[in-house]
Amino acid sequence: MPTALLVSCAMYRYSAARMPYALKAAGFRVFAVCPKNALLQFSDFLDGGRVFAETPNVDDLITVIASTAIECRPDIIIACDGRADDTLALAAQRVNGGGGEDAAWVRRIIGRWYGGGGPRESLRSLCVEMVASAGIRTPRQMAIDDRTSAADLAPLGTPLIVKRDNSSAGCGVAKAESAQDAIARMADLRIAGPRTEGDGDGTAGHARIVAQEFVSGPSASVSFSALDGRMLEAFPYRVLHHQPEPFGPSSAIEIGNHPALLDMAQRVVALLGFSGFGGIDAILPDDGSAPVFLEVNTRPTQTTHLGSLIGADLCRAMACALTGQPYQSDFDPTRRLSMALFPGEWIRDRNSPYLTRFYHDVPWQERRMTAAILSITPQLHPG
Repeated sequence: MPTALLVSCAMYRYSAARMPYALKAAGFRVFAVCPKNALLQFSDFLDGGRVFAETPNVDDLITVIASTAIECRPDIIIACDGRADDTLALAAQRVNGGGGEDAAWVRRIIGRWYGGGGPRESLRSLCVEMVASAGIRTPRQMAIDDRTSAADLAPLGTPLIVKRDNSSAGCGVAKAESAQDAIARMADLRIAGPRTEGDGDGTAGHARIVAQEFVSGPSASVSFSALDGRMLEAFPYRVLHHQPEPFGPSSAIEIGNHPALLDMAQRVVALLGFSGFGGIDAILPDDGSAPVFLEVNTRPTQTTHLGSLIGADLCRAMACALTGQPYQSDFDPTRRLSMALFPGEWIRDRNSPYLTRFYHDVPWQERRMTAAILSITPQLHPG
């Protein structure tokens, strides 16, 4: 039986909270490192783990992760959010060189999943450039700062999308109607955005901000699991609604037949040599041309756990790959299935027809978690 260690630095990451059930159903033992009273801690399908009461510094958090890994001996370590992803990448370098066989084993297992210098969510714009250089379609983009002029942005056309690296849940993304508006949006995003770790001199810098050409068309995504750049299982979907609109996480989706989208995702996974669970966001252009890659999320997304419902069990595919067992996909790409994601669609519109006419993904099998989500949501989204 393989063992998974979830690492989360977020209190209310719904995608992280849904992973233990999906992993357990796929045959994993499941452990977690997360903040005290995080939604992840309310899962009834954890075998153990550790919590931290306050946000620790990076080295203290690495120590907690390492000690938990020594206890549970995971076959896979899964970052559930951007900060956890960056922390594990640092842990692959910083785990104490002493400590004998246990420390050496921890360095190997963390390095197995996060030591390859792969794509980090804090460097999304660089990932776009890497994907574009491989001939995969991406929006044209340009890094912008105080020296950028409206004339510099003219080749991108209008309107423009302005994005900050390390953004999440639609925060750090804005649409600009003109080049001058894009420069103003850049200033706003820089003020509101997180600061990144310095280059070794003790200073910190702002996350990179880019302007991208606007591509008209519906949003789409691919949820997948992969090992060493080989896609194990995946399913594509078109986004019907976001919460909040227009750049927030999906709240209603339609899973369907998008072979070009799957092909693009497979090429990106191979290019990055990615291992783990992730999601690729794209645009399906209105003119019917090839999908446009936007970004890769190097963590479980809010749809990762849904695969078993549609015959594309991402977690079981990973369990089989880790144990050398055969995996058979039952995904039928010709079957369309609409879903309302909980609690996003409920937050977006309490009277949404998707809540009653289509599958509503409420975790009824985890009553404590459902109660916690229902309790905290009005405080997080008072509207």
